[in-house]
Amino acid sequence: MPSKIFIPPVQLLITAMLMLLIQSSVPFGQIGGAWVLPLSAVLGIAGTGIILMSGVLFLRAKTTVHPTHPEKTSALVISGVYQISRNPMYLGLLLILLAWGVFLGSLPAFVPILLFIGTITKYQIVFEEQALENNFGDSYRRYKSKVRRWI
Repeated sequence: MPSKIFIPPVQLLITAMLMLLIQSSVPFGQIGGAWVLPLSAVLGIAGTGIILMSGVLFLRAKTTVHPTHPEKTSALVISGVYQISRNPMYLGLLLILLAWGVFLGSLPAFVPILLFIGTITKYQIVFEEQALENNFGDSYRRYKSKVRRWI
């Protein structure tokens, strides 16, 4: 059962392009200062780190990381960053988008991030949650009751 929309990195790129388009075409809401570059770097590094840590946990569990085939998941990963978020890879992508928004220095450029969160949740996360519930039943439901979807 394939995902209903693009794989998340494609959504990340589309959102980032929309953010750039808004930043270059909306003449108000500009932000700036000496804090912009360090903050964007911290957010980007944190997001990338979370994604990498999540991927390592999946590799160690010998399960799929492919977002369009969650039904092929062979192990329920609930340790490490998965104790804080059920979707740390998507959280990492969100942090990268926040880093990009800070770097762009435009408040209106943050608006597409809301679209990213909504589409990832509705068309990807809900789809994955259903597949995990089908695969792991009560184990996944217990995990789901203890750990929040995003953070």
